[in-house]
Amino acid sequence: MASRERTPEQIRADIAASRHAMSVGIQGLVSEVHPTGIKNRAEDEVKKTVKDTKQMIYDTVDGTRRYFVDESGVRWNNLGTVALIAVGVVTVIGAASGVSALFRKATK
Repeated sequence: MASRERTPEQIRADIAASRHAMSVGIQGLVSEVHPTGIKNRAEDEVKKTVKDTKQMIYDTVDGTRRYFVDESGVRWNNLGTVALIAVGVVTVIGAASGVSALFRKATK
């Protein structure tokens, strides 16, 4: 069996590489748990969340606008549908309120 002998230069190079890897690992660990690093990561996450939320709101507003207005003008059919739904909801609430008042009056 031939054993692979290493030269002192190879051993020194291996030690230097190990030392460098350990140094990088320790620096990474320190930056991971350092309060400033934690604060910076939290700030970045909040900024990203705010940016994503703003974009979602812009997209929703734009989609709603496109539902009522397109390149040829107002989409009266969609506007009328929403208006009829609103009138229906108000009517149902009013009727329920009236029935409730009659019921209360009858049970007194």
